[in-house]
Amino acid sequence: MALVYVVDDELNVRRIIKQTMENEGNEVNAFVTAEEALEAVEKRQPDLIFMDLTLPSMDGIQFLKELEDRAYSIPVLVVSAITSPESIRAVFKLGIVDFLTKPFTPQELRQAAELSFKNEESLQKRTREIRRLIEEKEFRKASSLLREFFADFPSSPYPHFLYALLIKSSNPRVAARHLRAALSLDEEFKEASSELKKLEE
Repeated sequence: MALVYVVDDELNVRRIIKQTMENEGNEVNAFVTAEEALEAVEKRQPDLIFMDLTLPSMDGIQFLKELEDRAYSIPVLVVSAITSPESIRAVFKLGIVDFLTKPFTPQELRQAAELSFKNEESLQKRTREIRRLIEEKEFRKASSLLREFFADFPSSPYPHFLYALLIKSSNPRVAARHLRAALSLDEEFKEASSELKKLEE
């Protein structure tokens, strides 16, 4: 059973998401404002957050920045009627796992949630495994897994970061290029920024 938060000021949307996710066996807490959700996150971190972009007071993009500033690594699935390319690019740059356009069906909601759970679990698991292989100097195995990682998560900064760790001793120039690529995908990736500074010293 997963803990799911819903952040949306539309009562009907909150009800649909809550009922759909509870029917899948999840615990669901719903909030009208981003401020309420942040307070709840500080007390108990959820496994997934459904979030609208248009919210009273603090909007969805501000909410994502707050999560990032507080170093929370929580999968966020945006559910919104706003579909401008600029808004979609902005939220993906802030690390959301998916974008679901309103109106949506319960089936679309279930599929998006299932994919988000699987993707986040796979991303974290692969990151840990490849990092372990690099630390243990199993470079050939790490390189093989990284090729798959790049293919499966092309918009994630982690494959670039891990590849930089893998080759920084043998090819610091290319490593720096991959660290910059990681930072272009996540400007607040502190570990990538730190590694890049070391290479540029």
